[in-house]
This record gives sequence, C-alpha cells and structure tokens, in this order.
Amino acid sequence: MSPRSQRMAARAVHPQQEFDSSSSSSEDSATDSSDAEAAKKARASFARPADWMIILGAVLAACAGIVNVGALLELRTVVSHMTGLTTNLGLRLEGVRIGMFSADGDHVNSILTGDSLHGHAGLAREAMLLILCFIFGAFLCGLVIPKNALHFGGKSFYGVALIGTSILCTLCTVFSFSHLRMPAACSAACASGMQNAMCTMHLGAVVRTTHVTGTATDIGSTLGRATMIVLRAACERRRRSNLENAELEADLNKLTVLVTIFTFFFVGCFLGALTHSHLGAWTFVVPAIATGLMGVLYTCFRTKMKQQIKRMQVRRLEAEIEEVTDIVQRARSGSQHSTAAAVGSSSHGRAGAEDVDGQVEHALEVLQDMQATIQDIYDDDGDNITNGKRGTRSGRDECDSVASGGTGQSSSPLRRVGSTRA
Repeated sequence: MSPRSQRMAARAVHPQQEFDSSSSSSEDSATDSSDAEAAKKARASFARPADWMIILGAVLAACAGIVNVGALLELRTVVSHMTGLTTNLGLRLEGVRIGMFSADGDHVNSILTGDSLHGHAGLAREAMLLILCFIFGAFLCGLVIPKNALHFGGKSFYGVALIGTSILCTLCTVFSFSHLRMPAACSAACASGMQNAMCTMHLGAVVRTTHVTGTATDIGSTLGRATMIVLRAACERRRRSNLENAELEADLNKLTVLVTIFTFFFVGCFLGALTHSHLGAWTFVVPAIATGLMGVLYTCFRTKMKQQIKRMQVRRLEAEIEEVTDIVQRARSGSQHSTAAAVGSSSHGRAGAEDVDGQVEHALEVLQDMQATIQDIYDDDGDNITNGKRGTRSGRDECDSVASGGTGQSSSPLRRVGSTRA
C-alpha cells in the first residue's frame, strides 16, 4: 500500500482525532490572535515621547525647582505647591473662626490660638491669592495653547507662553528687590501655573513640571506593576507572554519619562538653593533666561524647526515601511519552511509557527509607531511636506486597512502583514 493510501486509511479509521486536531489548531490560532490584539493595545497605552520633548520637559522641571526653592528662601512661601497652600487656607480659616466666634477660654489646647485674628486672616488671604494666581497663569496658557498635548510646531503659541513665563519670573525678581513680597510671590505663582499648563499630557503620560507629587505616585505605581509582571513569570517558572512583555515595555517607557522629570526637578531645587546662597533674589533670573531663550528661539525659528521635524518624521516613516516589508518577506519565507517541516515533524512546525508569530508581532509594533508618526503629521495645520505627502497618505491608508482587517486584494507589504497574521 502506498504512503498516500495509508494516510487516507488512517483518516478513515480515526476521523474524530482528525477533527479534534483541527479544532485545537483553530482555537490556538484564535487565542494567539486575541493575545496579539491585547499586546497591541498595551503598547498603544503609552508611546514614548520624542527625545526633544523629554529634554524640554526636563529643562522646564529644573526651572520650576529653581523658582520654588527661590520663593521659599527669598519670599518665605511656596508658589507651586497647591496642596500645601490649600491646606494652609483651610487651617487659617479655622483660626479666623476661633478668633471671631469663640469665647475666652475655649480652644485653649489648639495651636491656632498662638496667632491673632488678624494674623490668621492675613495668611488666609495670602494663600487664597497665590492659589488664584496659579490658576490664572494656567488660564492664560490655555488661551494660547488650546491642545492638552504637546505638539511642537503647530498653531499653538508655545513661544508666547514661554516668553510670558520669562516675563513673570523677571517681574518676580524686580518685586523682590523692591521688597514687595506678595507681588513677587504672585508673579512666581502665575509663572508656575502657566508653565505647568504648557505640557500637561503627552499620549497617556500625565506630566507636571512644577511639582512632583503626582509624578512620584506614578513612579511608584508603574514600578509596582512592572515588578509584579516580572515576579509572576519568575514564580511560575515560565517565559513572559507577549501581552506581559508589551505591558512591561509600556511601563518602562513611562518610567523613563517620569523619572527624568522627577530627577531634573530635584536638580533644579538644589541649583535654586545653591544659586540663592550666592545671588539671593537674582535666583529668579536663571529660569527667566532659560524660558525666555526657548521662547525666542521657538518664535523666530518655528517654521524652520517645523519643516525639519516633518522631514525627520517622513524619513522615519519610509524607513519603517521598508522594515515592515522586510519582516513580511522573512515571515512568508519562514511560513513556507515551517509548513514543509510540519509534514515531517510537528515540533519543527510549532517552532516555525512561533517564529512567524514573533516576526509578525514585531511588524505590528512597527505599524503602531507608523500610526503615531502619521498622527503627529496630520494633527498639524495641514502644511505637509510635498515630497513626503503621498507616501504618508499611502502609509496611513495601509495601516487603516490592516487595523480594519479588510479582505480587499492588495499587493502592498502592509496588506501582506494582515494576511500573514490572519
């Protein structure tokens, strides 16, 4: 009997085993597809900002640290710590209530009785005024920067906001030398609010550059999640799944941004104390020069910088398309080899399938980066680079086709990614 006849006879004798094997293969394929989709969503939950964005945030955080320490040493108050100011406001209002409505002899054990009614009222007014100035600074920033995410080179007037921050820091210096304590503190608080609102969120990462309470909280929670992923896989003595690797990658990228902001705020606080030890009120000139210089450079060279950034984005997009094409070609070749090997050995077939899944997973990661790049380009005012416009549109259409899982015929490499994954 020929080998072909033997295989046909075996299928006839064991039809249920053949059906079970087919069903198991379909279930495994569906599970792999679901895991890949979950991993893609996990990676999309946070996209690491460009290096220049991280540098800009770090410089602003250092400037905020200098302003905060300078105000604490020179003006005897904090200007960006809204939690502390709000706490002080509530505390002082209780002191006012004790002074106004409590009879003599009441509340003898309260520490608030150490200050007079006028003292509590004055400190409450100062706290309220600083809170309002901080909010007003954020309000002014919102007037000129409508978006809540940093988008360099767009219609938003980041140069105006940076120059405004510089002017307010300069006014703080002038008022400090004029011994006008509250006008100086209000100018610093307004500058802090304006800077803090300048870049509050970028693709899922909340970034506050003038205080680090939320940043420290995010560092702790993100580090805890990443540690749990590693420990869970280690305790179960297994390799991390694609979803776990995607979640770990997103957490590590987020930690990079948060730790950078936290570190530079700390460095700014040290530099602020060091500068005040030698220069006194001139400390506020340092952040004024830094923010003013960035604002002037942005305002004067905005168009050139925007065009350069777009050229870089288009070149990156073209390189990623080439990378996807190469990955898909290698995946197709690997799929053919694994199919041939599966006839002789099921273990080789599984290894080949895992290799193909890994290559396609990498291709999907590159597609995610391409989508982020395309979003940055198309979120601008429509002034696209002529040479890269056609390629960008083509890349975006192909990405949408892969994401929608369409069945239209296409010979493009991105379409073949979807077909190979399916």
